Amino acid sequence: MTKFYLIRHAEAEGNLYRRAQGHYDSNITLLGRRQVSALAERFKEEQIDALWSSDLIRTRSTASAVLKYHPELTLHPDLALREVDVGCWEDRPWGEIARTDPEQYGYFNREPEKWRVPGGEPYDHLVARLKTALLELAEAYPGRTVAVVSHAFAIRALSADLMGVGFGDIAFGDNTAVTTVTAEGGVLALESYADGSHLGSLSTFAHQGLADDHKGKKANGWFTPLVLPGESAFYTDCYAETWVASHGDLRGYAPMTYLQTAARRSKADPQCLEKLLYEDETVGLLELDPDRGAADGAGWISLIWVDQAWRGRRFGAQLIGQAISYFRKQGRDKLRLHVSQTNAAALGFYGAMGFEKAGVSQGIGGPLYQMQMDIAPRVWYLP
Repeated sequence: MTKFYLIRHAEAEGNLYRRAQGHYDSNITLLGRRQVSALAERFKEEQIDALWSSDLIRTRSTASAVLKYHPELTLHPDLALREVDVGCWEDRPWGEIARTDPEQYGYFNREPEKWRVPGGEPYDHLVARLKTALLELAEAYPGRTVAVVSHAFAIRALSADLMGVGFGDIAFGDNTAVTTVTAEGGVLALESYADGSHLGSLSTFAHQGLADDHKGKKANGWFTPLVLPGESAFYTDCYAETWVASHGDLRGYAPMTYLQTAARRSKADPQCLEKLLYEDETVGLLELDPDRGAADGAGWISLIWVDQAWRGRRFGAQLIGQAISYFRKQGRDKLRLHVSQTNAAALGFYGAMGFEKAGVSQGIGGPLYQMQMDIAPRVWYLP
């Protein structure tokens, strides 16, 4: 009998930024790195004979947990262990998908055997390729124990099939949750599903909340361009609010100058000035500068604003995710912004997102920290 530990990857950008990421290759987050450390302790005393993962960055990063105490192992990446390919949904905000394609969104979450989108992988194909991959590994490692790092939808689909229940009858496992499967005589059997007992306070579900808006629903937003000059007053009000938060008052604030710059950027590319909405309510605003920092591979956030009534519900993270998505497509490997050194709340937020202080400059209202985040997709190895 071959024993498999199927491990969901650590928290990755799609989980934090609330974006669809099947085959999209994203990094793990700061919380994800802490989860990998906890996972390493979970497997410290386990006998592991082989280590496999999907070939994507988030699973290979998570696999470093097993290598910490089993350095003799070699990680074998295999695309057959990938997440479901979500086709035309890749890297789109879940809130946008739910709004523009509600029927298929519902199928995907409850009855994926009915789910069909351009480029998407059929559910039965996903289950079949995972079964085939595990049975092939069972033949290669008879009587051994194999750790396999894969993805939430994939592991849930396989587990539901082995249980003989519908996909909607079981829940997603947490990031780095461990599912145990055995293989004997060409037959797979589920021993346990989604054990996250090693996580404690590091649970993604605990951090993000399963129902985290005012109405008891997942707070997934969607983006639309801000229309100027029609929404000029809204723009200048948002800018003024962020200015006061950074500088304490409006001294030095030049609304018409900033508005004219925003209008120019928006005309050149509407994605440079976008509102974040939850259902039909505007909850955030994002302005990007595609020129500043371009020479050294950086993207620049000029303005990021979240309505005070909606703060603490991960909308700020979704704004960061939108900026990363935009600048990655342009080949940028860094994301930058300025924040006042006295704005403790903002500094805490950006630090939690993965920004670090890269310098200090003099702003109109006082010293500003230049914050920088590495956004290049790359495997992270547990120290």
